[in-house]
Amino acid sequence: MKAKILIVGGGVMGSSIALNLARHLDPTREPVVLLERGDLAGGSSGHSGGLLRQHYAESAIASMARDSIREYAAFESRTGRSLGFRRCGVLTLAGPSRPEAMARLERNVAAHAEIGIRTEVLDAAGIRALVPGIEVDDRAVAAWEPTGGVVDPVATVREFAALARTYGAVTRLGVTVSDLLVENGRFVAAITSEGRYDAERVVIVAGAWSSRFLRKFGAKIPVRVARVETHFFALPGAEERNVDAELDVRVDLEDPLESISEQMSRGEGAAGEGGMPVILDLEYGFYTRAEPEQGRVRVSPIDHGPAELYDEPRSGDEPTPERAAWARSVLAKRLPAFAEQPERGAHVSWFPISPDGRAIVGPVPGLEGVYVASGFADHGFKLAPAVGEGVSQMLRGEPVSGFDSELFSPERFAGETDATWSAASFL
Repeated sequence: MKAKILIVGGGVMGSSIALNLARHLDPTREPVVLLERGDLAGGSSGHSGGLLRQHYAESAIASMARDSIREYAAFESRTGRSLGFRRCGVLTLAGPSRPEAMARLERNVAAHAEIGIRTEVLDAAGIRALVPGIEVDDRAVAAWEPTGGVVDPVATVREFAALARTYGAVTRLGVTVSDLLVENGRFVAAITSEGRYDAERVVIVAGAWSSRFLRKFGAKIPVRVARVETHFFALPGAEERNVDAELDVRVDLEDPLESISEQMSRGEGAAGEGGMPVILDLEYGFYTRAEPEQGRVRVSPIDHGPAELYDEPRSGDEPTPERAAWARSVLAKRLPAFAEQPERGAHVSWFPISPDGRAIVGPVPGLEGVYVASGFADHGFKLAPAVGEGVSQMLRGEPVSGFDSELFSPERFAGETDATWSAASFL
């Protein structure tokens, strides 16, 4: 079997890369083949919250998130395929217990204005007007992104892959890649559970397993994995009323860029169609988003300290009562209406993280024709369209405009023997 380019991994990055390649390559002469050992979105992509925020400390990454959210917003009208995109807005909250986070938040908002990202700094009154019932200190501040939102993670991966197939790409599920054949330092083929695939290039986008796989070939890609528990709680009153309108969000989604203060000055505040906003809580270290179709909210940590990092994922790991209690505690402190809500399940995910918190994207040093895209932590969906475009350009030998290739280059870790890992929040 032959391919122009092989993609190993069927998560959001693999499917985005496949889609962007298939748009530009002739499937009869330059076939694109995606290999996935399980199901599409079967790994961390399927467990993702699918958050779409643009609030990043680095403008280069914020720009990628800006471009990506535009792609998500236009996807259904352009293709007729639904990703479950919901423009519910994203609220990034900082309190007085972390004054450095408050100062950084305001700096980020000012920098975002220079690159065309519309955000607004809210004081405590504005936060309470946006989310009635929320508990915040009078000195709290927040960055409000009315154009932010969420997608359905599983639907997004599957629709990206389905559209890639309409352009001629091939997706093969249940196929395990056991070996790469390298001759004179150059990749020539992959050995898989269904036979040999000859190809010019291969992209390893196997998430938390990418680093371990590439180590077999002498490649040192410094990625560790964070163990992340996500817990779910029932939305209050979800059975009695339309859960999309839960937690009255006071933003006019007909004009999502209108400021909260403008609406308050007119005495307006009707709930919008977007429902409960995503809340990223820098003070308590968690995020929450509503999943109205399931009648629940999810709670997940946003800080991954060194004690929670491992060399590779552990099989059979289960959620713990201690983390469930923590999730309920931080959610209830911020949103007391959830204090007594029943649990609605939990899962464990493994997010790959690099030493400096930025993803590792580009040619693998010492293995010509082998590329990697890994270390996105929990930022994959926010950046996937931009990364897919940029990797496609890279593989086709074109100038890379989808992202700053030097910022994410694997070469930046050359010579490092004992890296120190950061929290990888980018906030």
